[in-house]
Amino acid sequence: MVERAYGRLREGFFEDAIEGFSECLLVEPSEPKVYHGRALSYFQLKKWSLAAADFLKAKELDPDEPENWIGLAMCLAMDNKIYESIEVFEELLIRQPRCVRAHTQLARLYYRLGVIAKGHRQLEMALVSRPSLAERRTIEQLKSEQLTLDKKRYYRPDFELLHRESPLPWGGFLKRIKALFHLKSKG
Repeated sequence: MVERAYGRLREGFFEDAIEGFSECLLVEPSEPKVYHGRALSYFQLKKWSLAAADFLKAKELDPDEPENWIGLAMCLAMDNKIYESIEVFEELLIRQPRCVRAHTQLARLYYRLGVIAKGHRQLEMALVSRPSLAERRTIEQLKSEQLTLDKKRYYRPDFELLHRESPLPWGGFLKRIKALFHLKSKG
């Protein structure tokens, strides 16, 4: 029964999958994989609160499976409960500090909030957590995108002009002040 429900999920028949997983729960109400499967089906239908409830139940039944934690956190994030999502990711990383996906998704949330330094730190942690080749590519792409955004965010067209006037950070400003005082002292 469970395999049939997962088959419906893989085929994209999410309503049928939900029905199948719900029937499985009548027979085996404490099977975390059934809750996980139904949660994935709800997630595909963008029913965030129902998916979150099932991911939470799956997490309670199998706390060592990181996918249950990640699913719960992603549902919360999609439902604009960003801080609750961050708490779930941070709790997962306390339990499993080398969970690459948790570091990567947490970095995305920090970037979304504008906490750029924490996002960078999470990506660095993901890179030292032995990511697969596909995960490494995702991390590198995310880093590259964020660096491009950072350059646009912090770029000031007059910044180069200020540096050309003086090699010291305040040199151009100081030159103008000195010139102003020099003119006043002559007059």
